[in-house]
Amino acid sequence: MIRILLHTMANKPWLRPLALAFLISSIGNGLTWIVVFGELIRLSAPVASLALAYVLSTVPGLLGSILGERFCQRLSPFTILILGEGLGLIGLAAPFYAVAIDSIPLLLIAQAVGAFTTGMTFPALSQLFKTGLSEEELPVATTLESMIFAGNVLCGMGLGLVLRGYMSATYLLLIDLLSFTAALILLGRAKTRVGAPFVEHVRGLSPLRWQTLTPSQRRAMLLLPLLAAAGAPAMALLPGLAPGALSSGSSEQTTALTLLFTRSLGQLIGPLLLNPTRFEKNSSSNGLPIGCLAIFLLCYGLIPFAPWPAVALALVFVAHIFSNVVFSLAVYALLRNFERQQVPAAIARSYRRQMAVSAIVSLGAGYCAEAIGAAGSLYLFSGTGFILSVALLAIGKASLRSERA
Repeated sequence: MIRILLHTMANKPWLRPLALAFLISSIGNGLTWIVVFGELIRLSAPVASLALAYVLSTVPGLLGSILGERFCQRLSPFTILILGEGLGLIGLAAPFYAVAIDSIPLLLIAQAVGAFTTGMTFPALSQLFKTGLSEEELPVATTLESMIFAGNVLCGMGLGLVLRGYMSATYLLLIDLLSFTAALILLGRAKTRVGAPFVEHVRGLSPLRWQTLTPSQRRAMLLLPLLAAAGAPAMALLPGLAPGALSSGSSEQTTALTLLFTRSLGQLIGPLLLNPTRFEKNSSSNGLPIGCLAIFLLCYGLIPFAPWPAVALALVFVAHIFSNVVFSLAVYALLRNFERQQVPAAIARSYRRQMAVSAIVSLGAGYCAEAIGAAGSLYLFSGTGFILSVALLAIGKASLRSERA
């Protein structure tokens, strides 16, 4: 995977500044993410508030994706990406003020702003990949997302974990401000290196209707929501699954943040393990996605019984290696099974379904955890989501056989 990534970036002059822009921006976002969750833990936020923070870090993307889908019909993808980074820069006012007055609601708003801009830019970024990359290069799209995770995790979150004891939250947010500024400059450079096709295709979008989609296209649009049904409750409850992780002592705060850091590190590694030549076969089969989800849930189910923090960290790391394999296959299936004119709408609608499912199951799991505990809520919500995913994938497989027959 690394070889095809380097080859593609060498041959695409617009791809290098684009990738660097999002890498730098994600570093700053990782720092802010550490600030937000670190402050929530310092302020002794309940499990339900932490689950709500997870929801608000994703769900406002629903509105953002609607706006992004409409923008793709009128604007160049690079214009949309620049607009998204600009809104993210303005949105830093929320965490700055939240840190100054110890406000949990403003910390949650900070998560919402980031989710909105992510949702708005996701269709445009997918359109760039579909238009600018060949069929053989499409796996690079999922790898680039992993590299963005690398900046978020290894540099942003990792640096944030290290600097929290030596630098105030305000200074960490200032670094994020600088990263947004640098990303805007790089996106402007990337925009000057692209040609007319990037604009022509987004202005010729054809409408999508569920009734007219092929079984392959329907399956592709359902993969992300099914991943959310099984995985979102576990991710929302993660800080509450490790014993003592939400205590107010500094060592427990570090444990909780390290668990979240390890989660993202596993998300980085997963896609890099996939063979790019087998993406098409793996994305259309049920065995690999179901197996990965099963391992993911098994690891999370064992976290409450982990005798030492190191064991819990290892379980989280392994779980998210497999969860992001499913995510990468889902994104590839969307890019592969839809025409260039349809990709922004397909990505945006699948993303919205994923966010809607995440909101419902994460909120339900968070509030249910107050009554039956984080572990019981995990088994109830993620277990139900997994069973539903297996059932729908099996039904979809039968439809695919009928389509090919």
